[in-house]
Amino acid sequence: MKQSADYTEAENRFCSSIAAKDSALRQYLEENKLPEEINALQLFSFLTGIKNALGNINNDIAFAATLIIKIYLRERFNIVDFDAGGKAQGAPGIDIEAKTSDGKVIVGELKTTKPYQPGFGAAQRTSIIKDLDRLSRTKADYRFMFVTDEEAFLALSGSSFRSRLEGIELVNLTKVVS
Repeated sequence: MKQSADYTEAENRFCSSIAAKDSALRQYLEENKLPEEINALQLFSFLTGIKNALGNINNDIAFAATLIIKIYLRERFNIVDFDAGGKAQGAPGIDIEAKTSDGKVIVGELKTTKPYQPGFGAAQRTSIIKDLDRLSRTKADYRFMFVTDEEAFLALSGSSFRSRLEGIELVNLTKVVS
């Protein structure tokens, strides 16, 4: 993968890591195919090979979404200091911390969650509420909850989350950047 001058060193490194996973997966799938008649051991072995080639794909998805957030914030606020690869995906604390050219603070949480039932499952809901509460307590000029799934956006837009979103802008990343 060709490095981008628009990305930081850490962002380019993360993109290269994703490209390496892509190569590993393509090679694995080229060399390994499911037989016509599948048994449990073959199925397990095949899927484990895919998992090993991809590693934690959720972190890669969150990183790609964070790059979209960077584009969004750059276009909307002219942010000056945000590095999408600067913080490990899944690390504790606020997911997004950036500053505008005039020193205003922007914070955000990212959810790549796809509701597995309408309105989220219990663990999903608990995690989202935790993130919304953290955003509410964080001192900032702008607060965002970024989501990557239309169903998650619709669920968060509903009445059951309305009071928790006070002072927080909900952004559906699939709709903001072309």
